[in-house]
Amino acid sequence: MPIYEYECCDCCEKFETLVFRSDEAVRCPKCNSDKAQRVMSVCGFKSGGDKGAASSRMGSGGASCAGCTSGSCASCH
Repeated sequence: MPIYEYECCDCCEKFETLVFRSDEAVRCPKCNSDKAQRVMSVCGFKSGGDKGAASSRMGSGGASCAGCTSGSCASCH
């Protein structure tokens, strides 16, 4: 039973709702309109490894950026 994100075509309200069946009618909680369109959801994830998302954001742990004087970006970020 996934939770989907919708936007109402009448009042532009963005909302999430639990959908049990794909043919289920979705109503806007603000104006009660049945003219809602499903929107693309933004999802978050954590990459694998010891450092997770931090390692992919900083590159390979030993490489430093132009502003760093050491092997760690902790001094400038």
